[in-house]
Order: sequence, then structure tokens, then C-alpha cells
Amino acid sequence: MKDKHQNWNVESLWQTLLPLLPGISIEVLARAESTNSALLERVKSEARNGERQAYGRRAHDMQPCLLVAEHQTHGRGRLGRAWLSAPESSLTFSLALNLAPADWSGLSLAVGCAIAEALEPTDKTGPAPRLTLKWPNDIWLDGRKLGGILIETVAAGEGRMAVIGVGLNIKELSAGNDGEDSTAQFNTGFAALNELLPDCTAPAALALIAPALVQCLLDFEQNGFAAWHQRYARRDLTLGHSVSAGEVQGISQGVNAQGELLLQTPQGRVAISGGEVSVRLAAPATTPIRQEG
Repeated sequence: MKDKHQNWNVESLWQTLLPLLPGISIEVLARAESTNSALLERVKSEARNGERQAYGRRAHDMQPCLLVAEHQTHGRGRLGRAWLSAPESSLTFSLALNLAPADWSGLSLAVGCAIAEALEPTDKTGPAPRLTLKWPNDIWLDGRKLGGILIETVAAGEGRMAVIGVGLNIKELSAGNDGEDSTAQFNTGFAALNELLPDCTAPAALALIAPALVQCLLDFEQNGFAAWHQRYARRDLTLGHSVSAGEVQGISQGVNAQGELLLQTPQGRVAISGGEVSVRLAAPATTPIRQEG
């Protein structure tokens, strides 16, 4: 039996993104090991050989590319973890573009915030959002993990090509397909976007997310994370919780303007930067914590 393919409305999405990212191409693959790895390999191959024929793209083509995989078989998360997905039950894609921010700090936080706002627009006077963000790269729904973000960069000529990978659960997956072993780490299970947006498909979710993601990256390149600081704070899952980041334990006081996680420990306040650090949550703190700035 032939594989069933979803209608991704590529032409309509391309027309929406083209004014934001001139030269962008959109590709949808029935199957890929990892969309991030595929895009990174293109750039590396081009840097080595000066030309490339794979995937039918032009030699010396370093234009932005949105690559979608209907089924990603070897997706990757942070710290070398696997990100599992299933056809029609997941959205897995990567966006590659040249990016040159003055400071890369906080990029994954801004991306997570842009995705959450695209899927669940809220305002300051409304109820608390259901979509929250766990530092530094996870998107949660109603206290369970919905998806994750993986950002990688590679040298491209005199600049750097950023590859932003996103994986989201759209429908309920079978046990064990919860991405990055979140059940084992947090004992919370996982969430699916259909709980927030009933009957939402992967193509429909991409149509909401992609324009917001592109605009976020363009804004970040000019203004950095500071412009996203307060917007992130509204969805900060760790705020007020007991958190362990590697060997450091403390109460989360949110993030600073550089996107660092602030922990109040018995020895004083500690700022945790990104990198090879895994953050784990405990019960909410019993004493309210004031977030500065």
C-alpha cells in the first residue's frame, strides 16, 4: 500500500514566507533521518566541494530552506537524546538561514516563545497560557512536554548558517514515543497539540508557526533576546520551582536579559547559561519568589 501523504499547501506557505525571507525554498520529504542533519550536511558539503547536487538544489545555493519530514526516523534533541515521531502524529521540520546576531544567547527561548504565541495567542489581561516554556528549549502544554527545539550553527562562507529544528506532538503517540524520554526524566507523560487545537494537522500547525518563526529570527538578529524577555517570562515553566541544573540546585527566579537561568541557592544567586546542562523540575516553591527586571 502506498504511503499516505498530507497536503502541506507548500505554494501558499512559500508565498507567505517569501517577502520575509527572499530566496527561501520549501521541501517536504516523506521520510528523513533528521531534518537538522540533512540541512547541516548540505552546508558542510557545499563548503567542502563548492557544489552540491543532493536534493535537486542548485550548486552554491546558500539561500534559506524550510525542510519538512512527514516521518523523521532519527530525530535529535539536546545532549544527544533521540526525538521520536510518527507520520501524521508529529510535526518535524528545520529552517536553515544565514543569521548574524550580535549575541546568540537566548535564541532558543525566543524561538520557543514565538512558536507558543503563534499556537496560543494571549494577552497580559487574559488567563495564564496553557503553553509554557521550560528552559532552555522545551515547549510544554498543561504541565506535559509538547515539543522541543534544537538549534545548531555551521560556518557558511564568512558567516554562519543557523539551523532551527522543531519537533511537536500533534496527536497522541503510542507509549514510549514521547521525545527525549520526557516520561523518564519528569514523570509527566507528554502532550499533543490536539488537546489545545482540536483536529489541528501538522500542515496547519506549520502554517501557523513558520511565519512567526521567521519573523522571530529576523527580529532576534536585530535586537537579541532582550526584546523577548518579558514575553518569555509570561510562559516560564520553571519560575518559582525548585530546579536542578547539573550539580546546581535552587529556586528558579526566571531568566535574565541574556537568557540565562537564574537560580537562588543557599550560597546566593547563580546564573546558568546554555550548553550541556539538563534542567529538572521539582515541586513549586512554597515561598513566592520575586523576579527582577
